[in-house]
Amino acid sequence: MTSIDLSGGLVLVTGGAGSIGSAIAVQAAQAGASVAVCDINSDAAERIAAGIRASGAVAMGFRLDVTDPDAVKQLMPRAVEQLGPLRGLVTAAGLLRTGPLASQSHKDWQSMMAVNVDGTFHAVQAAVPHLQATGGSIVTLGSVSAFIGSADGGGYTTSKGAVLSLSYAAAGELAPRGIRVNNVAPGWVDGGFTHQALEASDDPDALRRRARELHPLGRMATPGDVANAVVWLLSDQAAFITGSMLLVDGGFMIQHEGQSRHEA
Repeated sequence: MTSIDLSGGLVLVTGGAGSIGSAIAVQAAQAGASVAVCDINSDAAERIAAGIRASGAVAMGFRLDVTDPDAVKQLMPRAVEQLGPLRGLVTAAGLLRTGPLASQSHKDWQSMMAVNVDGTFHAVQAAVPHLQATGGSIVTLGSVSAFIGSADGGGYTTSKGAVLSLSYAAAGELAPRGIRVNNVAPGWVDGGFTHQALEASDDPDALRRRARELHPLGRMATPGDVANAVVWLLSDQAAFITGSMLLVDGGFMIQHEGQSRHEA
């Protein structure tokens, strides 16, 4: 059995203290990478990094506001200097603000675009010269939300659609430089935004049942399910894959597309 090997380089994860980002950071470290855990919450980032170090791997926590292009640009060489050549970038920083388009505030809309879209762009742009030197790769975090409509998720859907388009554009532009770019699109994940929704719900048990029903495999994704896909795409096992969108959705989109065809 061939194991995933990310040794000899750095994987930098934005949103690295979140449920998905931290799972990616941990799995990248288990595959041999040094890891820069970057998050707006510096204490949480350092906790994740400390846990990785306790396992015998190499990691550091960094405070990073992905909406600040100068901060992102300055962090990259710092992380490289302290943790080694950049092998992989994962853009897991994300923000969800729900509400119908007819009444969603401009502030909430702009906040999602700033974190989800601009933040991805800033990280990709800052990483390019470092990844070109190593032949590294980028994985952006998308969502099945990029492909569906919902009663109160229009802003998030728009932002994730933009992230996917940015990923395609970057893959085409950066392939001649030896940099691969792919997108991972999860369904509902048992963590992060889903846990926020459960805490706010009047009937969390019903919401959990509904989430399970949306996935033909009968459950939500775990953060580790998403991390498995991301770490594989970073590795040489995916050396001829670029410009791809990988659904990690337990069949969510099969069910959705089937329903759409039936309704049509």
